[in-house]
Amino acid sequence: MSSPCARVMPEEALELPSMTALGPAPMPPAKKGLFSSKQAPGPSPEVLGLTEQLNGIAARLRVSEERFNELRKKISFIEQNMLTNHRKLLGDLKASDGETDDLRHKLAEIEDRVITIIKELRMTARKGDIDVLKRYIELWNPVKFVTADYAEKIARDILEEHKVDHNI
Repeated sequence: MSSPCARVMPEEALELPSMTALGPAPMPPAKKGLFSSKQAPGPSPEVLGLTEQLNGIAARLRVSEERFNELRKKISFIEQNMLTNHRKLLGDLKASDGETDDLRHKLAEIEDRVITIIKELRMTARKGDIDVLKRYIELWNPVKFVTADYAEKIARDILEEHKVDHNI
């Protein structure tokens, strides 16, 4: 992720050359006498203007590099947050998929049970069928029916009574 713009130059590399290196070489000092009043000429106004421009450009470049580095840090932070949130969302999605599958299985079981109940209800007697059975029971009055064992017992009792009456 390195680009030519991302390289940070050391502070020494940003220093500008001295004034003498930017302009024409200064003239060798003339012979100075004891009372000479001539001073060496200073840099020309053009050189001073260029120097100021270069200093301004270097300052703006440093500010731009600082902003670029801050933006790179922010982007890195945002990427980390996005990756963390993505992982969390994937985990939540897997969990909800599992819950959905469980609900589908439970719903299928419930449907099977409902179908079984419906089949059993279809096999039960209707109200009309029960009413018919009730009428037959009232007509026959099964309470008065006698079992075979009870009928034999009654017959024996009668025979014994009859024997006892004749034997006396």
